[in-house]
Amino acid sequence: MALADTSHYTISDIYALPEGQRAELIDGRIYNMTPPNTLHQRIVFRLSQKIDNYIQKNRDGL
Repeated sequence: MALADTSHYTISDIYALPEGQRAELIDGRIYNMTPPNTLHQRIVFRLSQKIDNYIQKNRDGL
């Protein structure tokens, strides 16, 4: 019978990762992240533009 994984990581463990390593800490577990691909970056950029355009257009109402 295998033992349960009892590792519980903290934010200190995230800060100790090598520079440039992308990871998230969720409920004490570290999840490695893949870098965003080009399509993802384009979508985020366009969405940001749309949001900015809306804010600029409706600035007086905010």
